[in-house]
Amino acid sequence: MELEVISPALLVLAISLSWNRFTCIFSLASSASLAAAPLTTAATAISLSAFGLAFAGNTPWFGFLIVLAGVLASSTVKKQPAAITVALSAISLAAYLPFSPVQM
Repeated sequence: MELEVISPALLVLAISLSWNRFTCIFSLASSASLAAAPLTTAATAISLSAFGLAFAGNTPWFGFLIVLAGVLASSTVKKQPAAITVALSAISLAAYLPFSPVQM
């Protein structure tokens, strides 16, 4: 029972912690060096991987709820340093992988 709650929470955490850095590539106010930074590339990979895993192992509605919760929770970490949030999102995504219902 606990694993059914922990695994989506890890995906929500991975999305929310990497979302702000991921969306900077779409902002006109961002500089080109920020959009091309390795940290931004890592955040993009983490966000897209978490999106895919949210939909791959769940129903479409539950996957949508996981993504929506992650995006909404991202507003709470806007003031945190990007290096720390991206590192924590990578850790939470790596922690999700053993619980993933999708066999790799």
